[in-house]
Amino acid sequence: MRNHLYIILFLLLGTSCISAQKPVATIHGHTFHLGDSLTIGLPHDNDPSGIYKALSWSKGDMEIPAFAKGELKIHIKPFKMNVFGERVNEPDTVYFLSLPQYPKDSLIIDLKEAVERGEILTEPIREDKTLYPEAVELRPSDYIVALIKIGTLTYTDEVIQVYAKNLKDREQTIDDIDDPLKFQRQRATLLAKLKAAVEKFDLGRVYYLRHKVITRGYDPKRSGYAWQPGVDGPLPDPAIVGEDAIRPSFFTEKEVPFISVPADRAERFEKRTDTQGMGMQAFYVKSYIRIAPGTSYVADQPPIYIIPVDYLGLDAYEYPHCAYYHLGSSKAVEMPYHP
Repeated sequence: MRNHLYIILFLLLGTSCISAQKPVATIHGHTFHLGDSLTIGLPHDNDPSGIYKALSWSKGDMEIPAFAKGELKIHIKPFKMNVFGERVNEPDTVYFLSLPQYPKDSLIIDLKEAVERGEILTEPIREDKTLYPEAVELRPSDYIVALIKIGTLTYTDEVIQVYAKNLKDREQTIDDIDDPLKFQRQRATLLAKLKAAVEKFDLGRVYYLRHKVITRGYDPKRSGYAWQPGVDGPLPDPAIVGEDAIRPSFFTEKEVPFISVPADRAERFEKRTDTQGMGMQAFYVKSYIRIAPGTSYVADQPPIYIIPVDYLGLDAYEYPHCAYYHLGSSKAVEMPYHP
């Protein structure tokens, strides 16, 4: 009798194990199974508030823990019947992650959108070699600091106000900065902060700018994507708060006409984003620059404050945060001369 019980228990456990590994969806070449341990990525749009588009709590509004692991589960909502006994909807499949640190809560996941946005990792994060791992991101408030450092701007009230509006950790609201009386009360503090930032700013350091690029389709012969930026050049338009007063712009005489990407990485990227074989592709880059301390100048009306830079090259990534899924690297070259 005891042997029969062992056999029944073995069969039940075996059936449960097989059920747990049942494939539930294949999205852009990646197959998901019930019970898979999935790793949460970063929000696709690099939102400072940490808002995910493909993940949400079933109840409550807690912070979603990036890079935490959860077990993939499924819930099927049954169809409903109207008063005539007819179906009014099809069964609805809901995927969710069960996280050990949140035992009473479920994290609902849109699998397709999560894969396409990189909010769920479908491959390990590699420690790829990048061009300038020591580079620091150049933020909007740094544009004002750089323009002062190279002698284009001075410490006027207008400059201090634009700097304050673009601080990532600012304590004041935009209205407080614009209000003449409130601004005068905090002017000395803001000026001291700006002067300290200018003193600390290192012109010899490598900085990077994150931005989107649109390229031609993949070239298998050259292993990469040809990139022809528009008339504004290869660097992004540095949007800041208060650009009606001070509008900066980067200037370089270099470009990256071709972004090298190995064939296997390009294939995974295009599968994941459902863009395989398309004649145009969109991804994101870290463009590396050094601020050139040479002659500065102001162009056009209203004035555009030029920041001359030495464009060094770029690292390409699938998503705006440029934190994982590295595609490839390319160094900048001198633009061809067209008389």
